[in-house]
Amino acid sequence: MRRQLIAIALVAAGGAARAQPAPDPAAPGSPAPDASPPAAPAAPRPAAPVATAAPADDDVGDQAISAELGVAGGGRVTPGGLRITGQYLYQLSDEDWFDGAASFTYGSSAAACFRDRSNAVICQHGLADGAGLELQATIRHMLAPQGAFHPFVRLGVGLGVVRFGRDDVSGFTIPAHGGGGVRVALTPGVALVAEGDLVLGFGSFSRGLGSQPQLGLAIAAGAEFRLK
Repeated sequence: MRRQLIAIALVAAGGAARAQPAPDPAAPGSPAPDASPPAAPAAPRPAAPVATAAPADDDVGDQAISAELGVAGGGRVTPGGLRITGQYLYQLSDEDWFDGAASFTYGSSAAACFRDRSNAVICQHGLADGAGLELQATIRHMLAPQGAFHPFVRLGVGLGVVRFGRDDVSGFTIPAHGGGGVRVALTPGVALVAEGDLVLGFGSFSRGLGSQPQLGLAIAAGAEFRLK
């Protein structure tokens, strides 16, 4: 009988524990629910801008143009006189630029051709006689700067047309060009350029002159403008 009474008491205690109501959140002494909003995800950091080096004041740039004025010395059937040249530069490497040029030579139109005893035509024009138009394709190689001066050398070839009006002599020429010069930056993107150019080649001429050598020297100076 005692064991039955103990079993009944244990069952009654367990039922009372299961029937106990859950605590009311609003009741005094109840723990407050966590009402804080969820944390927002951290925004990604913007990438640091890549620093680009500004071009130096004496930098030729990727592309440039120039205009030069000078004098050319010729002789015989090589034209000479006032020389006007326009150039376009395009960078090929750290030290090399393609240098394309168009040059115009304006000299005297005095007659200087005659026939010798064998009836062959001979021309003896002076240093500043004749007229010519030439297109050049050269490579400009920049040397190490020397203070404010930036020297360079040029080498290439050209195609030209020559005319001596009073003698009615014209010709087609293929001269080689070699020379050099120096550029000095005046402002960012603008430089003063001075150069010398030696011409050596040949040409084919009218009036029975046939193939004749070309030999001349030009000195010019001008301004160069950086495009980009």
